[in-house]
Amino acid sequence: GVKVLSTIISELKSCDRFWFSVAFVTNSGVQTLIDTLKELEDKNIEGRILVSQYLNFTQPEALKRLLKFKNIKLKINTADNFHSKGYLFKNSNSYNLIVGSSNLTSNALCVNKELNLKVSASSKSYIIERALYEFNYEFDNSFEVNDQFIAHYEIIYKKTFEATKKANESIVLPVTPNLMQVEALRNLDALRNKGKSKALLISATGTG
Repeated sequence: GVKVLSTIISELKSCDRFWFSVAFVTNSGVQTLIDTLKELEDKNIEGRILVSQYLNFTQPEALKRLLKFKNIKLKINTADNFHSKGYLFKNSNSYNLIVGSSNLTSNALCVNKELNLKVSASSKSYIIERALYEFNYEFDNSFEVNDQFIAHYEIIYKKTFEATKKANESIVLPVTPNLMQVEALRNLDALRNKGKSKALLISATGTG
């Protein structure tokens, strides 16, 4: 019954530093955190956000909004298999790590049924050392997001969006009438064969 968004905001408000590693970022997802991110910028709390170009789903507008924050270093992984979802927060000598199924989208943070695990550990724990190692490795081998990259990616994103939209519009799902509908269609066909151009069909709600 608790949204992961509430936990992420709570962690951001009390952290000394944060790391996000997510496959998908949308404008609506950034919007859910925008006020909290502004607070962190005012307090000069540094953060690193690593996103993915996987399926070209990440929205250019979301990247533009994140790029405006002076305290955030933003990079993008262009590999076709980068699909991580993790949020790491440092508070003094302790860390809180959230890993699971939630991307940085409003649906994932506020609407969808997602499964996430929160782990708390010290800076010397194995799990934190591995998490930081994996994040830093991917971050160091990813591309810096700047205005030039976004301009290039925006062209790719629009082409992908239009192609997906066109593909969805061309999908025709097969329709199989139920027994009541078969009888109604048969009667309509019989009326047309008699030269009738009007008919009235009366059926109970929920029968199709």
